[in-house]
Amino acid sequence: MLKPFAAYLSNKRFESLDGLRAISIIAVIWHHTAPASVHAILASIGAQGVQLFFAISGFLITSLLLRERERNGKIDLKAFYLRRSLRIFPLYYGTLALYIILVFLLERHTAVGQAFFQNLIYFATYTSNLFVALDGRVIFYFAWSLAAEEQFYLVWPPLLLLAGTARRASLILIVVITACIMSQLLGLQGLDVIQLPIVLGALLAIGMHHEKTFMWLYALLGQTWSAPLAFVALLLGLLSNVVPGFVSSILFAALVGSCVIREQHPLTGLLTFKPLAYLGTISYGMYMLHMLCKNLVSKLLNAFHVTDAGITVFLLTLLITTAVASVSFRYYESWFLGWKTRFER
Repeated sequence: MLKPFAAYLSNKRFESLDGLRAISIIAVIWHHTAPASVHAILASIGAQGVQLFFAISGFLITSLLLRERERNGKIDLKAFYLRRSLRIFPLYYGTLALYIILVFLLERHTAVGQAFFQNLIYFATYTSNLFVALDGRVIFYFAWSLAAEEQFYLVWPPLLLLAGTARRASLILIVVITACIMSQLLGLQGLDVIQLPIVLGALLAIGMHHEKTFMWLYALLGQTWSAPLAFVALLLGLLSNVVPGFVSSILFAALVGSCVIREQHPLTGLLTFKPLAYLGTISYGMYMLHMLCKNLVSKLLNAFHVTDAGITVFLLTLLITTAVASVSFRYYESWFLGWKTRFER
């Protein structure tokens, strides 16, 4: 039987993360479709699904880069960016093109339609989180989170490469994390474009890549109760609506860490349940396409004069989004993913 650190390093695919991605996308869809009768806190909790995505991304990308450097003695940035581009760009720009057509046909004379075309340059350049105000109805507004991730992908791998050592890379992240937390505590503006969970996820990956810090983390996150405790603490914190944002971010990172530091934990059965794990596999497509599906559901219900749909909008949106994203993944995204393997390092 492998020791915990050796078992972690030998794990090429963290299966629990698909389940976490599924929970994230279900939460996001819930946030965008929850009926008006639902308590505001319960409805808004779904928005935090994006924060879980961030924590997963920060951890995974950093882990992959560290393992590549350990294996090959270097990080191939060109191959990294080609892999990321093949995974992200085809669906992103394909969906954006679809939005351009639909908005031109249906909304070009409305204020929100005209605003969409004014903001198009920001959507196309992954800068909408910097320049597009998310107040009121904003078409394609969900792109803000993808913009934040792309900016992380652009900045972090070269920084990790230049830092050279894990100690220097960790110091960079700790400075950024400290600045973000202080900004939240003091109510300062400017650093809110930095998504704290993604930075914490990156720091978690560095800590888990080295045996000494791994064992420290294992003592906290590797216990049988660690994963369910992190999940319950996070849920209670979000429901209470009084926990500071940075505390929730830390709990998101702790949940990710407790689910990957050991393969078997009380949440394993749920997170690796095949239907849920499948949603995690297609979660990117679901995120990109769910608002189109939600609008389709709303129009269908209006056509049948259904005015008080309750939870029906959520259920139908989830069902249709799953179907559309499945088709997208199998017949569109997978073609590009086949090319992605050519740049594996």
